[in-house]
Amino acid sequence: MRLTLRTLLAYLDDVLPPDQAKELGQKLTESNYATALVDRIKEVMRRRRLSAPDLFGKAAGIEPNVVAEYLDNELTPSEIADVEKICLDSDIHLAEVAACHQILTLVLGEPVDVRSETRARMYALGPVAKSDVVTASDLAGAISMGTDSRPKPSFAASLSSVESDAFDRTLPNYLKPKTSWRRTGLLVLVALIIFGWLGLLLYDPTVRGARVNSQGVASKDDAAIEADLLNEKVPPRGQGATAGQQIEPNEIASNVAIVGRNTKKSELMPDDELPIDEANRVVGKPPKVGAIHREELPNPDAVGGVPSKRGNPKTVDPPAPNNPEGPPSLSARKILSVSKEGVLLHFDLAKNDFFAMPRRSEIKPGDRIVCPEPFRADFIIGDDECQMALIGGSAVTSLEATDKASFGFDVSQGLLIFETKRLPADEAAKAENKQALAITIALRGQQHLLELMSDDALCGLEMHRREPTHFEIEPEAPGFTAGLHVNRGIVRWTPPEGKPVTIEGQGFVAVTADSSANIKTSEIGRPSQMVSPEWLEPDPKRYASKQKRLYNTTFEKEFDINQALLLSLPAIINSPRPAISELAVKCLSLTDSYQPLIKALLSADHREARLAAIAGLRLWLPVDPQNRQLLKAEIARHLLPSEAEAVYRLLWGFNHDDAKNAATSHMLVNWLESEQIAIRELAFWHVQKLTGLKHEYSPINPPGQRRVAVERWHLHLEKKGGALIQD
Repeated sequence: MRLTLRTLLAYLDDVLPPDQAKELGQKLTESNYATALVDRIKEVMRRRRLSAPDLFGKAAGIEPNVVAEYLDNELTPSEIADVEKICLDSDIHLAEVAACHQILTLVLGEPVDVRSETRARMYALGPVAKSDVVTASDLAGAISMGTDSRPKPSFAASLSSVESDAFDRTLPNYLKPKTSWRRTGLLVLVALIIFGWLGLLLYDPTVRGARVNSQGVASKDDAAIEADLLNEKVPPRGQGATAGQQIEPNEIASNVAIVGRNTKKSELMPDDELPIDEANRVVGKPPKVGAIHREELPNPDAVGGVPSKRGNPKTVDPPAPNNPEGPPSLSARKILSVSKEGVLLHFDLAKNDFFAMPRRSEIKPGDRIVCPEPFRADFIIGDDECQMALIGGSAVTSLEATDKASFGFDVSQGLLIFETKRLPADEAAKAENKQALAITIALRGQQHLLELMSDDALCGLEMHRREPTHFEIEPEAPGFTAGLHVNRGIVRWTPPEGKPVTIEGQGFVAVTADSSANIKTSEIGRPSQMVSPEWLEPDPKRYASKQKRLYNTTFEKEFDINQALLLSLPAIINSPRPAISELAVKCLSLTDSYQPLIKALLSADHREARLAAIAGLRLWLPVDPQNRQLLKAEIARHLLPSEAEAVYRLLWGFNHDDAKNAATSHMLVNWLESEQIAIRELAFWHVQKLTGLKHEYSPINPPGQRRVAVERWHLHLEKKGGALIQD
């Protein structure tokens, strides 16, 4: 029988069978840690003034439902490990779980025996009619008069009324029923608001001025509008008056009557008579009138010089073509986010930080968006022509339309799914000659072209950065691994300056690099060898059920659309829940936020968060040569020079040639004894990756256990001739 926290609580509450209790008691005597844990459980349960865990907020511990499932043994092994880790790290949560286990043991193991007298007395304390209750004044009057005409109440009814009055007097204020005047005041307030709103509608001159009677004759307010038109001397509809020309009042009056009487809504403002901005109005060519002119607010996200947060140009100029000498660009397709749950982040250039996007947001060209784990973001392209999804751990930037594709994405890393809409049989026959949907895919500056040739195409693109393995040497070009998985339909992939590859049905295309550092496309994988990856699932509900984790909803609550990411997420790294801390670090890695990643590596409480920080920093470091100086400066702010140099060297990584070198191998093993946990984590991460061995070492073990494990590693070096691995 394993010695876990649950079995230990069962042993303390004496609910185990005799043979298991004997076996567990023997293990307790052999383990000093288990004996100390027993004493700690007893101490925290007796401790006074021990606060309770918070139910809400960032300092909240385990959810009550999770505690209940843990006590009922309804969690998975990984979830059980998370709960027990939190309990072992926090006296509050340990006391809560132990006390709940003890109470449930007493309630379920020893049923309460209620005496018949107590049960009869409880039944007698039911509701009593007011006519059966005798007040003190009635008793005094009856005694003074010597008679009592009303029926005498029973002793049980009198007793229940007295106890009910005493109970009502002991109730706290928040449990007493609300008084009627509060509800009446609330109703009066609502009525006043409604009447005030109706009054504003009835007496608002702008509302009254827009009314026209059913006969089409202008009302008094319409006459006022007509007078304004007469004063302005605007030319009638359909006539182009020259500068300084006078228009007769009768013409304007007849024109207004025609608009109010015979004109449909669609005829009031044709497309060729839309109002023109005053700044761009041509002198000598006044706009046509007769239509209702409206002031249009500029769209801050539009392309072509419209005022926005990224700049405020004074005039509206037409957008310049992407290639003035080449063919014109295609019209851009609309990209709309349609996810009902999860988190999608976008980068605000003006505020220089990421923010959570609201539901059903439109993605504009140039928008940098990130979908953190464990969520999924779904999009609709155009008029539901194509559906796209970003799997958790993806970061892309939307591209402008080109002469070959109406939209595209610059993929930094992650997984993307594209699926064209399936058409019915009758519509599919008509759309045989329909043009393929083209998508621009940019990978590290190299633009590829993805074309969905059929109406049932389903494919997925994966792109992963490469980690460095040499000191201050970036990975070989192109610095990433990418591939296209095709599940069904006909898909064409065209690399830059390469031949297009068409895939029909299931297949795979890998993007690699040759000796000249030019990206090329490998041969197509045979369908018999292809197995679609698990993430290539078109149905988001089915995929979510496969990837559902314990803290999805909890992690989603940590994001606020009005708060910058760097102001909220770094604080979550210190969450008492390891899973939440790990997800926060992975999200910061997607946004290339290296400063909080370094803090997480140096001071995070959970090993899961430190390992995620290591992976994020190693992927970010070789992206830009400038990152070297940024990393050095940030590490130097937190560590001593010798420790900072060691962390910087460890982040660049080692390869098998380094593991065959005796000096490098001894340096890595010596770093396992460092007092800085970040150095121990990095050194053991490399040693374990190169050798595949642990030798019972863990960076979080006490110093005595670490020294014993390091001695085993020195023995390993002696057996291998001074190196971690042999030739």
